[in-house]
Amino acid sequence: MKIAIIGCGEMGWQHAECLTSFPQIELFAFCDQDLQRAQQMQHHFQGEIATDDPALIWEKPDIHVVYITTHTNSHRDLCKRAIQAKKHFMVEKPLALTSREALEIYEYYELHAPSLIAMSAFKFRFYEMIQKARTLLSSVYMISVQIMDDPWPADFWANQANVGGGNVLSQGVHGTDLLRYLADSEPDHVYAVGKNYHQSTRVVDNLSATFYFKNGISGTLIVGDCAEAPLVGKFMVQMHGREGSLLLTDRLTRLKFKSATGSGIQEWKGEESGFMEENRHFLSALLGNRYIPSTLWDGYMAQLMIDSAIESARKKRLKEIG
Repeated sequence: MKIAIIGCGEMGWQHAECLTSFPQIELFAFCDQDLQRAQQMQHHFQGEIATDDPALIWEKPDIHVVYITTHTNSHRDLCKRAIQAKKHFMVEKPLALTSREALEIYEYYELHAPSLIAMSAFKFRFYEMIQKARTLLSSVYMISVQIMDDPWPADFWANQANVGGGNVLSQGVHGTDLLRYLADSEPDHVYAVGKNYHQSTRVVDNLSATFYFKNGISGTLIVGDCAEAPLVGKFMVQMHGREGSLLLTDRLTRLKFKSATGSGIQEWKGEESGFMEENRHFLSALLGNRYIPSTLWDGYMAQLMIDSAIESARKKRLKEIG
């Protein structure tokens, strides 16, 4: 399979590095609005094409798969073009700037090319210790996810409201997707508190939201950019249920578990393997498995949860989701 990467920034490089581990594929084409960046990736990965024109990607019949790793505000149009060109694709999170745009992508896909393999990139689902956590707690009552970063520069593209949407959107969708994945249920409603506290870009920069899931589980998301939390780091997950309680820290690679029936604490250490594993699952689907572990619908729901939480915070009231 010949693969094209549109967007030759950090995410494009990370996916490309993962893909070099799979002999079934060829990194064939690289596209970026900055042609020099596309040429750098082409040279490094020994590709055939470097271009600043995405039309060349859509027109090439021997390109089978496209990775969309561009700025968030370009995702809707690029996903639609991939669907029109009948290219399988993976799109980086967030799926779009708004849940309305994300739903538009999903509905366009379902209408025009539902047989394509199209995947939303949510690497947290694939972490070794996330999978371990799911086996330890089969009956969950409450989940907490925290994503607290150092302050984002005002000139960072992802911090611009009309380009990346800001920290709460850009990173928060990781948290909402993880809550929904661990709860194994659809959200029903949310109550949130948050606002623009310090960012000159005027985006909502810190948010605390509690989601109520249809199976009775409650899930709390804390996301923002005050500073990485001491001791636990940027990412933290807590889960509580019938079997006990667990804590995930150190970028979700260290798990501690206390059984409801025991006094000791068990501990496991895993790898930060999300990028590699999401690519492995994507390629497995492309090569015949067909199972898509993180769909465009998942991308839409993660976005809808964030949008609903922000609306709840702005209106200071409970918000129904859906």
